[in-house]
Amino acid sequence: MLSSIFEQQVVVEFLNKIAHNPRYYDKKKKDSINYEKFSGLEQPFFLVFDSLLKYQILIGDLEYLNDFIHHLDLLWYKIDNFHDINEGTYKILVKFCARKLGFQNKVEEHRKEILEYIYQKYIVDGYLYHSISDTYISSIQEKGFSPQNYENYYSQFEQLQKQYPAFFSDMDFHHDYVSFTDDFVMACYYATYSPIYFSNFLCPQTVKKVELNSYAKRDYIGCFKQLRQSLKAKEMKEEDIRKIEDLCNLEWKYLRQNESRPTIMLVKRSVFSKNKIRGIEEIIENKKEDIGDLASHIMDYKFSSLSWKDFISPNDITFVTIPYANFVVEQEVESVEVVLPTVHSDNEEDGKVSFLLLLGSVLILLGVIVSIIMLYQ
Repeated sequence: MLSSIFEQQVVVEFLNKIAHNPRYYDKKKKDSINYEKFSGLEQPFFLVFDSLLKYQILIGDLEYLNDFIHHLDLLWYKIDNFHDINEGTYKILVKFCARKLGFQNKVEEHRKEILEYIYQKYIVDGYLYHSISDTYISSIQEKGFSPQNYENYYSQFEQLQKQYPAFFSDMDFHHDYVSFTDDFVMACYYATYSPIYFSNFLCPQTVKKVELNSYAKRDYIGCFKQLRQSLKAKEMKEEDIRKIEDLCNLEWKYLRQNESRPTIMLVKRSVFSKNKIRGIEEIIENKKEDIGDLASHIMDYKFSSLSWKDFISPNDITFVTIPYANFVVEQEVESVEVVLPTVHSDNEEDGKVSFLLLLGSVLILLGVIVSIIMLYQ
């Protein structure tokens, strides 16, 4: 299983290093991906995830994993910008492909064989990616994937769009296709914020720079506070605000957003007839350029975004969950039922109490107890 590499102890330790030592993630970086802003640790983590998935596809053996992580660790520690880190990763992958093929350190003597191997594994037998909510995994595994059969609240969001045309202005709720990409970093981004229209609506970009987006942290309270603030800023009536919050709450619960993990659906390139590169012969036969650069030409060859509307068999699909949330989400000690922060039920049979109200009650109770203790000292 491709996801298994993220569960290895040496990988977890390396990811923890990146999360807690600014030396690893405070590099010169790009500001955005596909015009979407990077936030906090997203770019460093997504680049590492990309490196690990490439290792899993090309090498696969745990035998070399510790040494591969050691090489990544040195690279990340020494290099000061993400572009050069990415280029260095390709050179490392070439060395490990040589070891996998039994060529050891004789890379230059076996350039053609190594590049042919990379092309076969990563392109001919490789994957395209589509980011989803893990809510849909079991259904897709059972029935396959059909873009038209997503279960969602589109129809209700569409009604809001008609009623409040300023919202979801760039969202087409009638499209019968989904987008695939061959850029795993991009797939990681969209998996973290899937579905994009929902995360953009809950957490609109503001002038204030934040360390991490509330949606990426699965911060229910934070998301709905931002939503309410943005709706109030548009001078909406309370009744209208509550209507929008109720629908967003249904969507949040349906996606199980409190516990969801960023998930990417991988489908063989051959399904899309995108498993060949034009001019590959010239790349493989090129003896002047550095082999690491040639490997990057192969693995960075982009078909851009691909729109797809046809059925995909479950036999052609696999899933990868990335552990980004493990490093940015504060783990709950106890399970707290999701209740809309601005909604307080008067129905005693319902029995629902908002988290903030419960917390306030506990603090009041503690205050009373402390007062009693001090009174009798």
